[in-house]
Amino acid sequence: MNISVVVPSYNAGPQVRRLLSCLALCELDAGDSFEVVVVDDGSDDGTGELLTALAPRYPLEYLFLPRTSASGRAAARNAGIRAASGDVVVLVDADQVVEPGFLAAHARYHRLRTDLVVAGPRGDMAEGEIDDERLAREFSLDAMPEIVGWDGREFLLAEFSENFDNLETCWHYAFTCNLSVRREHLLAVGGFDEGFLGWGLEDSELGYRLRRRGLAFAFQPEALSYQTRREVTAEMLGQWRTNLDHFVARHAGAADVAIQQVICRAFDPAEAERGLGWLDCTVRMEYAARALAGRLPEPTSYTLLEVDDGNARDVLARLPGLAAERDLLVLDDTERAVLAGPAQCAGTTRELVYFHRPSADARKKILARYPVGPVGLTPQLIVSE
Repeated sequence: MNISVVVPSYNAGPQVRRLLSCLALCELDAGDSFEVVVVDDGSDDGTGELLTALAPRYPLEYLFLPRTSASGRAAARNAGIRAASGDVVVLVDADQVVEPGFLAAHARYHRLRTDLVVAGPRGDMAEGEIDDERLAREFSLDAMPEIVGWDGREFLLAEFSENFDNLETCWHYAFTCNLSVRREHLLAVGGFDEGFLGWGLEDSELGYRLRRRGLAFAFQPEALSYQTRREVTAEMLGQWRTNLDHFVARHAGAADVAIQQVICRAFDPAEAERGLGWLDCTVRMEYAARALAGRLPEPTSYTLLEVDDGNARDVLARLPGLAAERDLLVLDDTERAVLAGPAQCAGTTRELVYFHRPSADARKKILARYPVGPVGLTPQLIVSE
């Protein structure tokens, strides 16, 4: 599999150089390869001179776009996608730090099916110095400031299901700081809408069109990246609201697009004082989307699949058939979350709820929320219906 990493950048030369050093440490599966396309969106900080002096072990293409009133991340990413030659495009931001298994983790999921959007998690670093020289030699969390926050999507998935594709609003969370899609699908939907300017939602809108094209969504917890934590400013929120108006206008009459308005409350300091945070807002948005899609109320009974390293192969063989005919609750106790990818890629129209190694307390809550029918399907697989 050939991978193209597309990186938009504006006055972020040192950060891009750091990212390129991290990518040089990435270990791919046999037969895979990657290239990097850096799209300089009109920088005046010497990014071009900095990058042309590099000699990475992988192909590196540098594109410079003159700065205009129409400049933005959407247009820059589109230029990178057009220049890319890989089967799969991995989209990352210039200020990311990625782990050595980052690219291989994305590629591994794309082998499961060819119509997939893969999102990876992002950790938030505190402000502070990053040891670039060490990161160029080896990846180590000790070379970075403390991780002070974690990807909010994982908390949302813990609330509903670790099957990203089971979220009615999964398209909203197609954040391009860490996302991959086959290039053919990006081209088929026309890439990013370049009418989005400033901060926010150009990636969610792309996710919406990819979902409407029929792509499945998967969250790959092993595709790890990090960036310095940043707060949403009043200026950024204003840009987000403007982009939401553009999003709604483009998909006129789509109620599931309009419900994103609730996210504004998570950025509002007054709402935060009342205890309404990002997770509260996204949970409300998901329930609203499920109601619009006719998924409420939820099924009254699920078939339970309890999986461990001893029976994982047998369950994997039966999963597609079971997922097609009944609502499933999958509790995966395998060490490497063997069922995570296949559960998210099952492509079923039924409910498929998945959790990897929930704690005893979490398990009780899961079974209370997703009640299991009487035991009796296939005891040797520890399956009950």
